[in-house]
Amino acid sequence: MNYVIRHTAAAVVASASDFIIGGRGAIPAVPIEGPYSAALVKQQERDKATGSKPLTVALLSTWPVDARIAWLMNSFYTDERYGHAWSVARTTMFNEPIDLPLEIERLWQKRATKNW
Repeated sequence: MNYVIRHTAAAVVASASDFIIGGRGAIPAVPIEGPYSAALVKQQERDKATGSKPLTVALLSTWPVDARIAWLMNSFYTDERYGHAWSVARTTMFNEPIDLPLEIERLWQKRATKNW
């Protein structure tokens, strides 16, 4: 069952991450023409935008664990790209009501600190 828990939790967190990244604002374009130093100054705007923590991540990280898990699971259940895994996630959550949320939280914290 550990295999199922790990992979189900990874799918839930990946779904949330895809949703968050897909919903980020537009990143400023960097013009290629012009002097090299001017292009680097414009690149700083892009680096700042891509390096910033998405508002959704900051908000989710302030929520209590149970609310965060509920949001992550709800987003996973309603994400059409993961439709084939809904029943596996529901079954796993039913059979492992403590272990799956703990694994989801562990992976969420790892992803949040690594990526954002």
